[in-house]
Amino acid sequence: MTLKYYLSLGSNIEPRLEYLQKACDKLISFGQISKVSSLYETEAWGNTNQDNFYNVMIEYNSILRPRRLLTELKTIEKNIGRNSVNHWSAREIDIDIIFCQNYCIDEPDLQIPHTEFSRRRFILVPMKEINRNFLIPDTKLTITDYLDACQDLSRIHKLAINWWENGN
Repeated sequence: MTLKYYLSLGSNIEPRLEYLQKACDKLISFGQISKVSSLYETEAWGNTNQDNFYNVMIEYNSILRPRRLLTELKTIEKNIGRNSVNHWSAREIDIDIIFCQNYCIDEPDLQIPHTEFSRRRFILVPMKEINRNFLIPDTKLTITDYLDACQDLSRIHKLAINWWENGN
């Protein structure tokens, strides 16, 4: 059975765009990217004393179960060169599972929906772009409802619509 995921990708170490492209290229080896958001430049969140991020959201279909996908995502990050060890530090690539269909998982190293999605405009804005009516699991609220209620005031700027060279 194929599962539909929403993955958030970010990079704030140059070459940011190249790292995002490499991550997407690696993801297609064990799944299919069905939608890709525009490319956004966003202020760093948490530790704001660092360079801006490039962020995107992708809709991703895979037969991998959430735990196995998380393992693969960590491998992709490592292979691209991620070596940040501190929470909210600069990173070559960061790939997070935000949603997986209507799954709710709460384990020490895997939370779906992602525990911080509702507080981060860099997740909500690109997510709204690719699926504005997505219903958040265990709620009757859409991603648009969450964005309207979000108190994050950090700057987010759309840079490019067709940024992934292999994308649609």
